[in-house]
Amino acid sequence: MSRSSLCRSLTAVLLVAVPALVQAQKGRIVGTVSDSSKGPVVGAQVIVSPTGLSAVTSADGKVIVPGVPAGSYEVRAYRLGYKAAAARVLVTAGEDANVAILMTPASATLAGVVVSASRRLEKVTEAPATVTRLDEVQIANSIGNSFAPALKEVKGLEFIQTGVMSSSVNARGFNSAFNNRMLMMEDGRIATLAESGLPIGALTTIPKIDLAGVEVLVGPGSALYGPDASAGVLTLQTKDPRQYPGTTVEVAGGARSYMDLQARHADVRGNWGYKLLAEYQSADDYENSLTYPSVATPTGPSGPIQEVGADFKTEVIRGSGTLAYYLFNGGRISATVGASRLNGIGMTNVGRNQLVDYGFRNYQLQYVSPRWFAQAYMTNSLPGGTYQLNGFAQNRRRFPTISADSVKKLSAFPGEGRVYAAEVQNNFSIAMLLQTGMPAIDNTLITYGVQVRRDQVSSDRKWLSDRRTGDDIVNEQNGVYAQIEMPVHSMVKLVTAGRYDKHDKYEAQFSPKAAVMITPWEDQTFRVSFNRAFKSPSILQTDFFFPNFQPNIGVFGNFDGFVIRRGSTATSPVVRTIEAIRPELNDTWEVGYKGILKDRLYVDLTGYRTRFTGFQSPLVIIANPFAAAPTFAFNAKTGALITSETGGNQIALTYFNVGKAWMRGIDAGFKFIMTDRISMSANTSLISLDSIKRSATDPLEATSFNSPSVRVTAGMDFAAIAPKLTASWTARYVSKYDFRSGIHFGTLPAFSTVDVGANYRLRDDAALMLQATNLYACIGGTTTAPVTGVSSAVSATYAKGRKCGFGQKHREIINMPELGPTVLAGVRWDIR
Repeated sequence: MSRSSLCRSLTAVLLVAVPALVQAQKGRIVGTVSDSSKGPVVGAQVIVSPTGLSAVTSADGKVIVPGVPAGSYEVRAYRLGYKAAAARVLVTAGEDANVAILMTPASATLAGVVVSASRRLEKVTEAPATVTRLDEVQIANSIGNSFAPALKEVKGLEFIQTGVMSSSVNARGFNSAFNNRMLMMEDGRIATLAESGLPIGALTTIPKIDLAGVEVLVGPGSALYGPDASAGVLTLQTKDPRQYPGTTVEVAGGARSYMDLQARHADVRGNWGYKLLAEYQSADDYENSLTYPSVATPTGPSGPIQEVGADFKTEVIRGSGTLAYYLFNGGRISATVGASRLNGIGMTNVGRNQLVDYGFRNYQLQYVSPRWFAQAYMTNSLPGGTYQLNGFAQNRRRFPTISADSVKKLSAFPGEGRVYAAEVQNNFSIAMLLQTGMPAIDNTLITYGVQVRRDQVSSDRKWLSDRRTGDDIVNEQNGVYAQIEMPVHSMVKLVTAGRYDKHDKYEAQFSPKAAVMITPWEDQTFRVSFNRAFKSPSILQTDFFFPNFQPNIGVFGNFDGFVIRRGSTATSPVVRTIEAIRPELNDTWEVGYKGILKDRLYVDLTGYRTRFTGFQSPLVIIANPFAAAPTFAFNAKTGALITSETGGNQIALTYFNVGKAWMRGIDAGFKFIMTDRISMSANTSLISLDSIKRSATDPLEATSFNSPSVRVTAGMDFAAIAPKLTASWTARYVSKYDFRSGIHFGTLPAFSTVDVGANYRLRDDAALMLQATNLYACIGGTTTAPVTGVSSAVSATYAKGRKCGFGQKHREIINMPELGPTVLAGVRWDIR
């Protein structure tokens, strides 16, 4: 699709999305939210129940909710640091209904509101999924851009720390070294790299001081989010200039030469608002070195090769700006531009990459109102001078006389990836269109939307199929979705949702969701639900085309399928047929309970059973012409033998679908307010792989569970334990498990860690922060890579041996460095 065609499609989307029904005349709710001192409560989430309409208070505590049908409603207000409050209001058609809500401060709150479960504001106890929200205060009390330590406390989430500034997340099993089963979102835009499908992670353009909240939805999310939401959704939400005006500056430093400087300035003048953001962050990260078997000759290894040239200094610079215009109806039009650049180490299934000036940019135009959401955006990834460290080590031996810079270019991944996307979404209740007099129908809430997306990737004709075709790779996928929430009884609500996605290279996918919600008492909900999710193959999986990726080894995408034969002719006996790669499916059934007991205990309990179909494998060998029993790969569509561009034999690697798996698990969490100043929280995840079905020729790592069976996190928060002082601690336990992902093969010992943090208010506009992660640790053993290197498919050596203590190091993923304590200190100034 050309860019002009894309524009025409977006125009059609906008026209189709406008309701054709004539709406009944409505009124507005106009009010204020204030605290006990009669000061405004800024950023309070206001929900009009049961319409589903919502809004957020501005800097003066005022709120406007337009388009409310005539009738009587309960208006609820939520804000971290305050107890939830409500008031009743009577709305008359064509008039304003005034309401004033008084909120009482609270040192600890049990549950608030979330957006990601239903793509609209709702109470967390009423959300039809496991959702955890990290609010701005939790995020602000962390140091640097890394809100990641707070993710350790998210129920159902597998948190993996790989360095001082780097981490990854997964949910509900089947992790890998190159995991793209979690979808990352930023202010409504998809935050993935077009060339790999990976979340952008540390390439985010959002400094921590601009985060208003982080939400984590655990479990399948394709019904509302589409591809790549197979395991869950991680959403970053930024601060609005009108709700959060002023200047914030944070400076931090500490262990391993860590330093961070970030600044934010926002202001509103009349109906216009703006914000500017910037950050620089760096650290000398933990280090280790890998060993690879030589593939310099087709006859096999000629001795191990040590990884050389790895630079573990991690460095990121990021910044963004937003210009917003506020409308009379409570809506906002905004334009956002952001950019980031990253240096460091990245892990892949075949080794590690040296990230050199890896760049990312985003451009977004957005409209938001209580009922409508519309946006168009483009993201742009630029690999810079990034190269593969394993390829660099091999090529240094292969070409000993050329310069190191020339070897890096031979091992590089040049190119550019772009995502062009747009979306229109609307939500309404039946009563907004017509009033039937039947509450179950009138109070039915509907959310629907349309998305279009176009990915365009170039490898500068080096390592993807554009090397062969001379044209950029283009993928197009469009989706429509809807969710209906019907209160069939005062205690029972039905939630149904579905999404239809059409990819230009695969069959259409339908992702249904259904849930029965039973609320016998206020803030206590039982649910039974079913979700289906799918993950489309990435461009790497379909369009990798890199003959001699390493000497005599080629990597090839699987768009057409392969036939594996015993000889190099088309008449040679067939060993195996491999179908073209297709989407992976995930069907999950859940039973859950969320409730608040006696205003002191919040409980979230979910049991689930999941069936995976058609796992997408990591990069694996499918044919080896140099083996004792040689095999050769042929393109299933053209019948051509897979060779190098000069006709030489190639050990062929690719991706494909394998097997089925059934698993079950429990995610449980609670928060208990012990006193007005002390709260305790804990969560646990128990997961079990029931069975796997695969053929004898399928690679083991494709369906490796790669996840601990037990994870436990517990912690306490102390508010005002001394004048102006707050503190917290978090302890985490992860059980031993086997990990196998490409060359990364071995047992990860069980480990437990303790983190502590403190925040001292120097004055009203300044705070001193202290954070120590992995301060105390225990390990259940050690894992050591074999001398010949794990890339020879030899498992790393595991030895039992419990060790505990301050300064004890531990490893959270095979082949990445051991982690020790990291102590950081920072100062933040908030000038309003």
